[in-house]
Amino acid sequence: MRKARPESNTVKDDAYWLAKHPATDQMYNGRPLPNGGAYEIDVRHFLWPRDNALELVVARHNLMEPNDPDASALNCQRNVVQNLEYVADDTLGRAEYWLFPGETLAMGQDDCEGGAFLMASLMLHCLPVNEWWRVRVCCGWVQASPTAPQGGHAYVTYCRTSDNEWVVLDWCYLEDSTIAVAEKPLHKDVAAYKQVWFSVDYRNAYSHQETMLGGRLRPRVAA
Repeated sequence: MRKARPESNTVKDDAYWLAKHPATDQMYNGRPLPNGGAYEIDVRHFLWPRDNALELVVARHNLMEPNDPDASALNCQRNVVQNLEYVADDTLGRAEYWLFPGETLAMGQDDCEGGAFLMASLMLHCLPVNEWWRVRVCCGWVQASPTAPQGGHAYVTYCRTSDNEWVVLDWCYLEDSTIAVAEKPLHKDVAAYKQVWFSVDYRNAYSHQETMLGGRLRPRVAA
């Protein structure tokens, strides 16, 4: 008779996940200054954990479910899916241009990273303060099928409370807002989501490689 495999003793809590990948400095330099120049922004600034306009959205749409962070996260995904129009950055006159969550909210339209940062920020307003680590925005490759080309994409990952495993909450590429968080497949098991270049929560960025963030989002290629 085959013996059952022993259960892992690993506790996948906040300490485990915060140490899983190395923290790194990650900057974005795609926003121009009025004089035509550009400046570098720490990508953590695109996550807004406290903002009056976002608090009003949470209250107006009843996004927060007391004592149920997973339901709150799903409410935020559905809100962005229903209220944000997907448009390419080219409509803003630049190949790659990241809006802050308040700007995305005001415009009512944006591309993948704008909706991701808005969703993640709304989630941070709904979760208990000490649960901030459950929300990240990932940037990396996606591929619809083995024969399809790879493309760059930004999306939210969320560490659900039922098993402390990460799932994707996407609003545009593989939108699945009708599926409960507890029923979503794990991020690592969804074949369409490929290599992650970096991820970011509102306190840290994490990466195993250096990534350029200006013009088109892409990993840095060694000369």
